[in-house]
This record gives sequence, structure tokens and C-alpha cells, in this order.
Amino acid sequence: MKPSSIDPHLLERYFLDACSVAEAFEVEQWLASGEKEDADIALLCDIFDRIDIRNDAMADKAFERCADVLNIGAVRQGRSPLLTVLAVVAMAACFFLGVLLHRKEALVAPLHFTEVYAQRGSSEKVTLPDGSTIHLKSGSSLIYPSEFVGDTREVFLSGECYASIAKDRERPFIMTTRMMNVRVTGTEFNIKSFPEDSEAEVALVEGNVQLEGRRGGDTPLQSIQLAPGNVVKVDRNNGETRISEFNVNSYVSQQEGGDVFVFLDRRLCDIVSELSRRFDVSIVLHDKSLGEKRFYSSFVNGESLDQMLATFNADGSMVIREDAGVIRISKRGL
Repeated sequence: MKPSSIDPHLLERYFLDACSVAEAFEVEQWLASGEKEDADIALLCDIFDRIDIRNDAMADKAFERCADVLNIGAVRQGRSPLLTVLAVVAMAACFFLGVLLHRKEALVAPLHFTEVYAQRGSSEKVTLPDGSTIHLKSGSSLIYPSEFVGDTREVFLSGECYASIAKDRERPFIMTTRMMNVRVTGTEFNIKSFPEDSEAEVALVEGNVQLEGRRGGDTPLQSIQLAPGNVVKVDRNNGETRISEFNVNSYVSQQEGGDVFVFLDRRLCDIVSELSRRFDVSIVLHDKSLGEKRFYSSFVNGESLDQMLATFNADGSMVIREDAGVIRISKRGL
């Protein structure tokens, strides 16, 4: 068997958060580089067995290190290099992502992971191994295992989806994003967590969810319990949360994946990002203060992009023009 292509001590220091920035970059390049040899898998198994995670804080730190590398927001349609690593060393990925943390005996056989990516301007419907359905929105990606093993059902999301989760009180379902974890046993909810957006959002339609978030570093966000009709927003910069209410009936149509747009107290900068993804067009805001404006809006009659932008500009405070295929929005008078 060929020796591993990476220094074992360096790899262990990385997962213990004890290496330099340059060393971390070297490890991350290695993790993202194609399929691994048997020696690489054996090395990861060995490190998994030897590292002693004695408390939740250490586990959270290990999660954060791997979350940066397994940045689901960077995956592409089809199998990315990171998915190859996940598939062949699932026990390591599961360990550092908090799946089966205390169930080593369940990690003997590697799992296979599937990645689904909804291209800009389109959507995808995914049926998970437990029968749950995920309506993946434009520009979003989902990673899930071939089967759910252990005490939880965990998937990884970058972007937005509407989820209808099969009931299983014995095995909670966890949807993990870079900003938060959404834990449920059986429910329907919509989640938005794009890396470029200023806020992450969860809207609960049916059942109950528990939101467990973190905002970088070692500062955890508070755990939040939602009731149907609640929407919570988590600010990406400072971790502040905002909870408001919405009309469930008018919101449910989003799961159909049609031309329905519902914006609940959304910042214009995030609305523009969503419109850009859904219509596959470049939209640029030229004034930061405009991006901070918030809107409650819904479009359910197949409105065009121009009609939507005109609605947001009902007070005439913006100048909207198209220049070489790019829609530019600026503050009137500038």
C-alpha cells in the first residue's frame, strides 16, 4: 500500500485547530483534491480513533474547521472533489460534522453521498432515503447520504429549499448550513441560507423546529424554538435574530417550485440576489443604503422581473437601468 500523500502530524494538527494558516491551506487543498488512496483513508481512520473530543466546545471547533473546507456553497452540479472525499471517508466527515459523534461502531462501512444542484433559473425536487422531499431552489445545492444511519438524519444545504420531512420521533432530522442547524422530527419549513446573503432565514409552515446556529469563531447563537407561522432571520454579521409572523396559506405555494416570490421583511440586497438567481441575470446595487431597505412583498401571478423591480421602486427613490445586459440600481439624485 502506498504511503499517504500528506503528513499525518499536519493532518491531525489541522483537525485539532493547531496549525498555521499556510498549513491549513495545504490540508484544505489536499481534502479537495480528487479520490484518496487506501493509505489516506486509513490515516483518517487512525486520526478519528486517536483524537479525543472531550467536550462540546471542541466538537464545535472541529465542526467549524471542516465546515469551511466542506463549504457546500462551493459545490458544483454532479460530483465535486469534496463529495468524493465525503463518499470514501464518510466516517471522518460524519465525525467532524457532528453525525454519529458517539457511534464509532456504525462507521465501519463508508456511506455514499449524492449532490444535487439546482442551476440558476431552475429548481429540483429531491426524495431522501427516508421519504422526505426537498424542493431545491435556484442556485442551491444539497448533499445527502445513500441511507441514514445512527440516531439522526443529517443533510447539508447551501442556498434555499422547501422541506417536507417524514416523521420519525426516534431519529431527528438535521439540515445543516454554514450559519445554522435546523432540527426537526417531522415538519414542513422553508430555509434560506446563501453565503452571499446578509441574513439566513427559516419559515415554519407545519410542526415544530429547533434552530441551532453559530456565527463563526466560538460564539454560538441561541437555540430558538419556532411555531407554525413564525419566520426567524439571523444576521450573518452580528448573529442578531428577528422573529416575525407570516400567513402560512400564502406561503405554502413555494413548495410547488413555480413562479412564486414571497419576501418576508427581506433586505433589498438579499431580494436582488434572489431575483438574480431566479432570473439568471446580473443585478447590481450601487448604493449600500438602498440594500438595507426592507420589504414585505409577494408575487404570485407570474410577474416579470421589470414589474417586480417597479414595485420595489414604487416611491421613486431608485433609478433602474439596463447597461450591456446588467441591471443597475442606484439612488435617485446620485
